[in-house]
Amino acid sequence: MARTADDLPLRLARGMLWASFGILIYIRAFGGLDSGAGPLGVLLPMASYPPLVALAVRRWSPAVRYALLAAVVLLYFLPFAVVGQSWEWMPWTVAAAVLCALPQRVAWPLFVLVVAAGGASVLVLGYDAYPGEEVQVLLGYAIITADDGLIVFGLSALVRAVEQVHGAREELARVALARERLRLDGELSGVLGGKLRAIAFRMRKAAQEDSGEAPRDLREGVELARRTLAEVRATAGAYRAAAPAEVPPPIESPRLARHVLLAVLLIQCVLVLKVMAPTHPYDWPAFALAAALLAAVVVLQVLPPSRAALIAQSLLILLPLAVLPEAWDRLLSVFTGKLLLNVRPPLSWAMTGLVLAGHLAWLLHSVDSGALFVDDVAAALCLFGGHIMIMWLVYCLGRLSGLLAVLERMRHELAEAAVRRERVRVAGDLHDVLGFSLSAVALKGELAERLLDTDPSRARAEIAALGSLVERAVAELGSIAGNRVELRLRTEIEAAREVLESAGIEVVARVETGPLAAEVDTALATVLREGVTNVLRHSRARTCEITVSEAAGSVRLRLVNDGATGRPGERGTGLGSIASRTGGRLTAGHCPGGRFELLAEFRTDPGRAPAAASWPLR
Repeated sequence: MARTADDLPLRLARGMLWASFGILIYIRAFGGLDSGAGPLGVLLPMASYPPLVALAVRRWSPAVRYALLAAVVLLYFLPFAVVGQSWEWMPWTVAAAVLCALPQRVAWPLFVLVVAAGGASVLVLGYDAYPGEEVQVLLGYAIITADDGLIVFGLSALVRAVEQVHGAREELARVALARERLRLDGELSGVLGGKLRAIAFRMRKAAQEDSGEAPRDLREGVELARRTLAEVRATAGAYRAAAPAEVPPPIESPRLARHVLLAVLLIQCVLVLKVMAPTHPYDWPAFALAAALLAAVVVLQVLPPSRAALIAQSLLILLPLAVLPEAWDRLLSVFTGKLLLNVRPPLSWAMTGLVLAGHLAWLLHSVDSGALFVDDVAAALCLFGGHIMIMWLVYCLGRLSGLLAVLERMRHELAEAAVRRERVRVAGDLHDVLGFSLSAVALKGELAERLLDTDPSRARAEIAALGSLVERAVAELGSIAGNRVELRLRTEIEAAREVLESAGIEVVARVETGPLAAEVDTALATVLREGVTNVLRHSRARTCEITVSEAAGSVRLRLVNDGATGRPGERGTGLGSIASRTGGRLTAGHCPGGRFELLAEFRTDPGRAPAAASWPLR
């Protein structure tokens, strides 16, 4: 399937997740090299990555999720059978897989157990640790397991949330549209439906009466039809007016993003204190000051986001670097991620690149100076990769949260647009469909009233025909709100002929086309209705010519009448509304000799768009 601009947020979210896996692979590869593992010891621990990636990038059925979780666990133990203990047993893939595969009420207790197992491996497997440092090494293994597991789970959960909101972005519009149709149906049926039924009652009563009450009932019915027609036009105008835009409520960052970022920040704070323990032994004032500053950094993270909080947190991260660079640099990655997130590119790229370059240079310099517990280049590159991962996490969580907010706002905007379009459509159908029927009722009622004294038998026939006209109007009203309006051109031509002849207008109609698609048939019939209504309202016509022809994959309706009134260029909004709603080509304007011509053209294949959306009304 071809990619579209609408898919950009989804592709961006997935790209962030894939980039995160790449960074984690980089970190673990250099970590393995630093621990002395050979190429096989570096590659074998990656055997559990493919099933973890499958778990993270897609929401599977429970059976598949559990199978992938089992595969991650089994493949993670594979290196023991091949390279023994010459690799670092930090089960972060298992921790991430547990969170991605299992229900949350089960996943989090198991996650804690996996993290504890990662730390306990120092004691069980006897990894190198100087006497008295076992607790620090244990804590380091547990922290890395928890950190990487939370990173994968947090990013994958947010990407799935983006996918879910992106896939359901039109669902709210469908619900809002259905609700609006029900509301409009009730509103129209309650107001206009009652009046149409009252008109029908008057007409039926006039048709059944043989006494002198028939003229009175007929007059009342015609007057009510006129008033209802005016109300239909007023209602259509009100619906066509732009509905007031509803401003969506501000959408906060997803709670999961805030919690994951807070947890990772807490882990980085613990790492700072962990590094300070051997470098500043028994320096309790320094330790207490560092703990207070770290607490302030965490508190600022919890507070509602603001520029002041961001500046204060940045200063608390940057200023202590001059005094405690070997420990405080764990927080530099948080600052770099927020820099990348909150400063506009390309300035953010330049500043981030400068910070990262300086950070990497300092780490490589520490290999020679011994300022850190970094004894070779592989260890420095592994530590630098960890800083990049935290920076990337901060950036991704912020961007994904923003994407979710944008998509959620888009859902509300699509719903508002759907409701607005529906109101405009109903307005057009009220004006074009129901307005014509009521105009015909009023016109034929007036004709019948005039004939009561001169030609009673014909008057009775006209009154009897009024009942079917009103019944048709009632049926049309019921179909308007549900978007089920279907008109037939040939039926409308006969109705137009009858109405125009009732007004004393001579009609010549020629139809030179075969069966038409329902959409085209309804569009042409709607144009004809509006054209005939304009002839009756805006002209003193004596003749009217209706021609329908088909050629070159399109069908054309031509309506010409004499007796046109008004200045050339004057026109109502009805024809323009039809052109915009039906997607056809439409022209309408005055011709020499006081004539008025309406031309409408539609593709006989409604699936193909016309060469132009519409012809301008001249």
